[in-house]
Amino acid sequence: MKATDQIAALKNRIRELEAAASDPHPQPASDAPSVKVPAAFDPYFRAAEQTVKTYFSDIRMRPSEGTIEISGERYVLVRASAFSKDFLDSIRHLYADRGQSEAFGIGRDFLFDISHAIGINDAKAFHAKMNVTDPLSRLSAGPVHFAYTGWAFVDILPDSTPTPDDRYFLHYHHPFSFEADAWVRAGVQSDAPVCIMSAGYSTGWCQESFGLPLTAVEVSCRAKGDAQCTFVMSPPHKINEHLQRLAQEKGMPATSVITPDIPTFFLRKTIEEQLEKARVMAEESSRTKSEFVANMSHELRTPLTAILGFTELLKKTRLSARQNEYLEAISTSGSNLLATINDIMDLSKLDAGKISVAAAPLNIPQMLHAIGLMLDPKVRSKDLQYTLTIDEALAQPLLGDSMRVSQILLNIISNAVKFTEKGGVTISCTAEADTSHSLRAVFRIRDTGIGISAAKQASVFERFTQADTAISRKYGGSGLGLAIARELVQIMGGSITLESKPGKGSEFIVKLPFVKAAAHEDPSQPEATAAAGGAGCRVLVVEDNVLNQKMTRLMLENNGYTAFGVNSGTKALAWLRKNTADLILMDIQIPGMDGYAATRKIRGELGLQTPIIAITAHAFSGEKEKCIAAGMNGYLSKPFRESELLTVIAGNRPAAVADLRFLREQTRHNAAFMQEMVSTFVQQAPKDLKALEKAAASGNGEQLYKIAHTMSTSAGFFGLAEHIGAELRTLQQTRKAEPAQLQKIRRVIEQAIAELAELTPSALSSAS
Repeated sequence: MKATDQIAALKNRIRELEAAASDPHPQPASDAPSVKVPAAFDPYFRAAEQTVKTYFSDIRMRPSEGTIEISGERYVLVRASAFSKDFLDSIRHLYADRGQSEAFGIGRDFLFDISHAIGINDAKAFHAKMNVTDPLSRLSAGPVHFAYTGWAFVDILPDSTPTPDDRYFLHYHHPFSFEADAWVRAGVQSDAPVCIMSAGYSTGWCQESFGLPLTAVEVSCRAKGDAQCTFVMSPPHKINEHLQRLAQEKGMPATSVITPDIPTFFLRKTIEEQLEKARVMAEESSRTKSEFVANMSHELRTPLTAILGFTELLKKTRLSARQNEYLEAISTSGSNLLATINDIMDLSKLDAGKISVAAAPLNIPQMLHAIGLMLDPKVRSKDLQYTLTIDEALAQPLLGDSMRVSQILLNIISNAVKFTEKGGVTISCTAEADTSHSLRAVFRIRDTGIGISAAKQASVFERFTQADTAISRKYGGSGLGLAIARELVQIMGGSITLESKPGKGSEFIVKLPFVKAAAHEDPSQPEATAAAGGAGCRVLVVEDNVLNQKMTRLMLENNGYTAFGVNSGTKALAWLRKNTADLILMDIQIPGMDGYAATRKIRGELGLQTPIIAITAHAFSGEKEKCIAAGMNGYLSKPFRESELLTVIAGNRPAAVADLRFLREQTRHNAAFMQEMVSTFVQQAPKDLKALEKAAASGNGEQLYKIAHTMSTSAGFFGLAEHIGAELRTLQQTRKAEPAQLQKIRRVIEQAIAELAELTPSALSSAS
C-alpha cells in the first residue's frame, strides 16, 4: 500500500472515531446509585439521580476541535493528581523557604478558594437547569454531579441535619476521593488531610443551595493512613462545637480534638473586607486629623499675628520700665504659643509623610553662632557658661537642609539651657567618616542640668512626653520638640542618642551626614535683604481681619510704603480697576472670593502682572506651591514679624524701571540739567497720565494720539520705552486705548516717578 493510501485510510479512521464519539454516550453500565444517603433524604436524591444521569448521557467528544461537551456544556478533563499531590508538591517546592507547613497552607488555601468558587457556579447552573427552589432539592444534585464528574462518591451519614439555619450540619465520607487516591497510588503518606478541593467544591455547592455561609473540614483522610476520608460541614462559627461533640461521642477526650485551620473563602473574604474598611477608615481619620490641625493652625495663627505684630510695633515706642516688662511677657508668651503651633504642624506633616529634606548650601559654624545669639539673653539671665567648639573640617561648604538642621540643634540646645540652672552648656562639633565627597558631622550638646534617669531616657523622645510631670509644671513645654528632632534626624539618615544621670546633666549626640558642596559656592550670603525703604511704593493689603490689616499697614507705613487696605477679593478687584499698586499682599482665607480666585482674576481679567505675596495662617505642606501655581510670586505665613515682611517684599518688589544712561549721555553728565529734567518729569507726568485717561474715556482719538506722542518722548529720556513703548505706539496708531494698556502705562509711570523722586543730587552726579 502506498504512503498516500495509508494516510487516506488513517484520515478515514479518524473521521469514523470522531463520528462515533459525537453520538450520544451510552448510559452507565450499572444502575447502582451514585450517592449514599439516609432514608429520609432518599426521595430527593433519587429524583436528582435521574436528572443528572440524563444530563451526563448526552456527551460528545471532538478531538479535532479540542472539545468535550455534555448536554451542550463544554467540560475540561484534568489529570486528577495535577490538582492534588502534584500541585501541592510544586507549591511546597516553590515556597520551600517558608517551611513545609506554611507552603502546604498556601497551596491548600488556593485550592479551597478556586474549588469553592467552582462549586458555587456549578450549583447556580444546575439549579436553573433543574428548575428547583427548595434547599434540599438544590443540594441533592451536588453529590450526584460530584460522582459523575469523577470527584468522589458521597456517603452522607444519618446524623446529618441540612437545614437552612445555624443548625445546618453535614457529616459525610468520600470513599473514593480523587485527591486522596492520588497520594495512595503514589505510595506517599501525607501529614495533613489532602481532600481540599472536595471540601471547597461541596461547601460552595451547599452554600449556594441554602444561602448560608458554610465551611467543610476533613477530619480524617486516607492519604494520612485513615480508613475513611470524612468531613464535617456547618456554618464556620459552629465547626468547633461539632468537632467537640463528635470527639465525645467516640469516647475521645475533648482536649485531644485539634482546632482545625479552616480555609474558608467566606471567612477570608470577610477578613479582607474588614481590613479594607479599616484601611479606608484609617485614611479618612488621617485626612480628618490633618484638616483639623490645618484649620486649628489657621484659627490660632490669625489672632497671634495681631498679638505679635502689635507687640513688635509697641516695642518701638517709648515705654516705662514696668510697661516694657509687661510687653516682654506678652512677646515671650506669644512666641512660645507660636512654637507649639509649629511643633504640632510639623508632627502632622511627619505623619502625612509630607516633610521633605532640601539639599542646599549651608554653613554649620554660621548656623551654630546664630543659635548662640538667639539664646544669649537666656544664657546671660541664668549666668551660665556657654562654650562652642567647631572642627575646622566643618567650616567648608556643605549641602543640607539648613532650616531642619537648625530646628534640630536649636531644640536640643535650648532644652539644655532651659533645664540648666548652674554651670553651663558645652557644644562641640567634629567631623568623622570624612571623604572627598561627604562627611558625618557629630554634634555633642552637654549640660550640667537636672539630668534624666535611665528609666525615663527612652520616653523623652516620645510625643507629648517629658521625663517627669513635675518638670512640665516647672519648666513648661509640650513635650514635642525631641520627638520631632528624632524623626527629622532619621529622615536625614542620621542618629540621635542620649547619655544622662539625674543631677549630673545630660549629653545629646546627634550624627548627621552631609555632602560636600562645590568650593565656589558661598552659603554665607544671605538669601535676601530688607528694602532700604518703601518711599514711592504703593502696596495693597487684602485682609479681612481688621486688626491684622491695620497692623500690616502700620508696619508698611513706618517703613515709607504707601499702604491701602480692602477686606475681600471682590473689593481688591474693584480697587485695582481704578487704582494702581506696585505690590499686593493677598490673604488666602478671605470671605467670598478667596485669595486664589482673586489672584487668577487679577492675572486673567485685569491682565496685571503686579507682584502678589500670599499671606496665610494655613501654613500646611504644599501651600506655598499651591500659591505659586495660582499665579502668586511669594509666600509669607502668619504670624510674621516686621523684618520678615520687609524681607519678602524686598525680594518681590518690581525691578527699577527708570534708566538714566541715555539722559547722562545726552547731557554729558550735566547733573544740574538732569535734575531739572527729572523735576519736570515728576511734575508733568501725572498731568499727562490724567489727560491720557480722560481722552480715552471720552473717545477723543486725536487728543489720545497727541498725548501718547508726547509721553513717548519723555519715556525715551528715562529708559521707559522698553516697558511701555509698545503700548504708547499702539495708542498712536489706533487712537484707542484698552483698560489693560492704560493700567500698565500708569503703573510704570508712577513707579518711575517714585524712583526719580528719591534720587539725590549726588546720585545724579555719579557715573552710571
